[in-house]
Amino acid sequence: MMSGFETIVMYLGMSLLAIIGMLLISHLLGPFRPKPRKATTYECGVPLLHPSEKRYSVKYFLVGVLFLVFDLETVLIYPLALRYKSLAQYGWGVFFEIFVFVAVLLVGLVYALKKRAIDWE
Repeated sequence: MMSGFETIVMYLGMSLLAIIGMLLISHLLGPFRPKPRKATTYECGVPLLHPSEKRYSVKYFLVGVLFLVFDLETVLIYPLALRYKSLAQYGWGVFFEIFVFVAVLLVGLVYALKKRAIDWE
């Protein structure tokens, strides 16, 4: 009888073999004859208006990540605010956990503001 560790190693090994096998078969059987037309960017059959190598500002992605972080904060805080009275029966521990969570997010917000991550210039 195998223990839990041996079972995990066996599953990982079999998964790795399956992945390597599929990649090897697709490499051997698949054609590889790239044409210049295939290397171009395809945009729904319409000729491109701008070159596809256009660079985006890092600020765009940074604002997106900051939005996700603070949006998730709202999603996590809202249920706690709704059920605060029922959570109060567990004592100050729940309040302290919520306080630490909000404090960490406020430190992140202050850091982002200090680094001027939200300014578009």
